[in-house]
Amino acid sequence: MIELVITHFKPLEIGTSVSSLRELGYVKDIHGEELVSDDQVLELKMQDIILPSCPDSLEEGADAILFRVANFVDECLEKIYGVNAFYNLKCKEDLVGHLVGGLAPHIAAATACRIIGFSKTQGFFAHPVMHCAFRRDADGDEAAIVLLMDIFLNFDKSFLPNRRGSTQDEPLVLSYNVIPAEVDDMVFDVDIAWKYPIELYEACEQYKKPWDVKIERFEERLGKASQFEGLGFTHGTTDFNEGVLCSSYKTMMDKVKGQMRIAETLRAVDENDVARLIIERHFMRDIKGNLRKFSQQTFRCVKCNEIFRRPPLRGICSFCSGKLVFTVAEGSIVKYLEPSISLAENYDFPAYLKQTLFLVKQRIEDVFGKDKDKQSGLGQWFG
Repeated sequence: MIELVITHFKPLEIGTSVSSLRELGYVKDIHGEELVSDDQVLELKMQDIILPSCPDSLEEGADAILFRVANFVDECLEKIYGVNAFYNLKCKEDLVGHLVGGLAPHIAAATACRIIGFSKTQGFFAHPVMHCAFRRDADGDEAAIVLLMDIFLNFDKSFLPNRRGSTQDEPLVLSYNVIPAEVDDMVFDVDIAWKYPIELYEACEQYKKPWDVKIERFEERLGKASQFEGLGFTHGTTDFNEGVLCSSYKTMMDKVKGQMRIAETLRAVDENDVARLIIERHFMRDIKGNLRKFSQQTFRCVKCNEIFRRPPLRGICSFCSGKLVFTVAEGSIVKYLEPSISLAENYDFPAYLKQTLFLVKQRIEDVFGKDKDKQSGLGQWFG
């Protein structure tokens, strides 16, 4: 999930009832008033998290996925271990209040968190200290969460592969208590003021250094009780779900279309260079990499899932006579080819890059043959 920083929220933003939040310890709002309405602003407790459940996303929400996992864990407990089920969920909302372990990519240490709700965004909302506890720099990175009982049952070292890399991305150890002073120090510079002084704006006009203006930072509260509550924010929102819910990066062609439109609008940007970078840094690497994978792929039996390094001469599975299929699809190779060619035709590209594209296209046609109707390109937008 994409990590997003948050320190305050409203019950209506996370889909959790006032009564449920009161049971979780959210009794008063930021003004000290009793929590009675779903539009009151609450300060997020440090180890509480809000997970994504975006209706516009191409992927399932975290609530749907964790609901299935919880049911699977309960079934394991009953049928394999002969004990009572743990979660006993009736609906996805029952996930609220349960503990999970969160971890960043390529590490083996998870941090305990508590689910308090689900947003309609694709972002993973958590306290800035929590993101840094995950070993992240707070905003825009990625992290994962695992149900705590799933960790206890399925991530013991005796279950994991005994080879290099098997200890990465696995919650082998768990930190249950986050100490702010011990996390990544990037969070220490977060400002926690309720408003910016006029001196800040005057200093901006004079191009002064950030440290020339006194604004309270999180570092000044380390080791004090105030490090856990009373943090400020400068601008409120009606509902953080009213922004963009689905990133354009999910639909690559729409992203490129918007990117090129902006490049053509800005005088400070050379749109030809932008188009070149899109192909050189992304499309070309993707096409060549997937074409190489295609030539090295394995084959899978659709019936028994047996994997073959090379297909048997019979053309079917040697074990069950099932049908064999590719593990790398043609579509993953050619999806960026025509858009790349369209960009090259509509913008001023170096001759070498155009020739490279031509050679890649020729290699692909040698493998898959020519097909005039394979895919529409970006040319339909850049006329």
